[in-house]
Amino acid sequence: MSHLIEHHNEELIKRLNKIEGQVVGIKKMVNSNKDYADILIQLNSARSAIQKISQILLEAQADHSLMHVSEGANLLEEMDHLKRVITQYNKMN
Repeated sequence: MSHLIEHHNEELIKRLNKIEGQVVGIKKMVNSNKDYADILIQLNSARSAIQKISQILLEAQADHSLMHVSEGANLLEEMDHLKRVITQYNKMN
């Protein structure tokens, strides 16, 4: 993650803070015995937010790998790293 630009870092932190708030809210809903359907709606919302962060990270890695290759980095190493990131991303689905 060290190669994420400042904008991505700020965006990720904002999104993570939102997810953190969602999880706190979900815990309160569970403790208050709220309707399961309402809890599931909130869980799906948090899951979507996590998936969006994963997408941002995947795109950032693709950008990073392409930039490094254009600057002379080893193509095979960058491809391998990008494949590992894609594999982890696919596990999210």
